[in-house]
Amino acid sequence: MTSPIDAVTALQNTTAGKKTSSSADLGQVDFMKLIIAQMRNQNPLEPQKDSDFMAQMAQFEALNQMKTVADSMKVLQGVQELNSAASMIGKTITGQQVDAIAVTRDLVGRDLYGRPFAKLTSLERAEVNKDDRVVAAAADLPNAGNEVSGRVDRVVTDEKGIPMLLVGGKVVDLFTISEVQ
Repeated sequence: MTSPIDAVTALQNTTAGKKTSSSADLGQVDFMKLIIAQMRNQNPLEPQKDSDFMAQMAQFEALNQMKTVADSMKVLQGVQELNSAASMIGKTITGQQVDAIAVTRDLVGRDLYGRPFAKLTSLERAEVNKDDRVVAAAADLPNAGNEVSGRVDRVVTDEKGIPMLLVGGKVVDLFTISEVQ
């Protein structure tokens, strides 16, 4: 039996497990390479002062601290969104239906094989795509954006870890809820 809040695992996987770094971001190693290159290539007749290097290091450390705070705020926001979604379980809500194919595939993959859709083999994916719930979600695609009312059965997440509500087999965007009873 699966828990109605399988989004906790998804939130942990999307926020704590992934450390993505784009090529545009300078890391600590890149910064140290720049400092070393700067030291090697400075004018020997007018060397840079130690205080200038210390100021650069302090700025870099402050930037690292701000990045850490921003990352922590993202995690906190994700937890708040998940708590908000979990508080809706069992309540009757009205909100907008979203394209549920990806979320439903992931849900069925977890139910059948204990893994998200992205981690399934091609044969397992084919079986998931044949499941009645996935077929129904594909057939219901034209209704995305329509208003849905009903009792919240469970919390699910999209591929980015954003919590959504499962209402009678339809996926509702948590941020479009206009009424809670």
